[in-house]
Amino acid sequence: MTERILVVDDDRQMTGFLDRFLTKQGFDVHCVGSATRMGLAMEHAEYDLVLLDVGLPDIDGFEVTRELRRSSRLPIILLTAREDVFDKIIGLELGADDYVSKPFEPRELLARVRSVLRRSKTMGASHEALPEAHTLRFMGFVLDLPRRQLADPDAREVALTGMEFNLLKVLAENAGSVVSRDKIMQTIYGHAISVTDRAIDAHVARLRKKILPPDGGDSLIRTVHGAGYSLAAQVCAE
Repeated sequence: MTERILVVDDDRQMTGFLDRFLTKQGFDVHCVGSATRMGLAMEHAEYDLVLLDVGLPDIDGFEVTRELRRSSRLPIILLTAREDVFDKIIGLELGADDYVSKPFEPRELLARVRSVLRRSKTMGASHEALPEAHTLRFMGFVLDLPRRQLADPDAREVALTGMEFNLLKVLAENAGSVVSRDKIMQTIYGHAISVTDRAIDAHVARLRKKILPPDGGDSLIRTVHGAGYSLAAQVCAE
């Protein structure tokens, strides 16, 4: 089936170009100029990927990404005229799959679109909300996958960044096994930007402080030197 792409950008010259270019590449393209129109479009049709401009006229593209990630795993590639690496990291932490700065080389954008779509299919990502009961439980903690939330043993919400949630999810899904740095890097960053081991270590260090074991014992996240990290807990998937 032809893959459908929703382009959300208020620059008509940009949307006109993307419509023509991506259509020639075999995609079914629909363009809107605001977050409000994006919501209406998604109510009437299903899409395989969203190209989302950060500087929308009604709602910031980062906020749109945050809201969409609360109920959907629809792949998102952010578009922006800003080249600040900090902005890229924010976008990815909020759940975007990739980030492209304007002006861009059309062939590079096409390669990123295809890469994100392939990754989405490989991971079996559903574009609909996940079942509400889909949770991972360990040591009294409850990781709610559809809502991307973590509750502690006292049922209080633990504030996690997007990257911390993705990190905890991959560790919980592989509990008892060592998850390599490369796998962690690919899971939480994809191929969007280059990061160092130090960045991964920083995310792990912050996450460790947020999931302290109820009995005050050793950290639930174990470092396996030269190999990666492991979640030292029995996980129950529901």
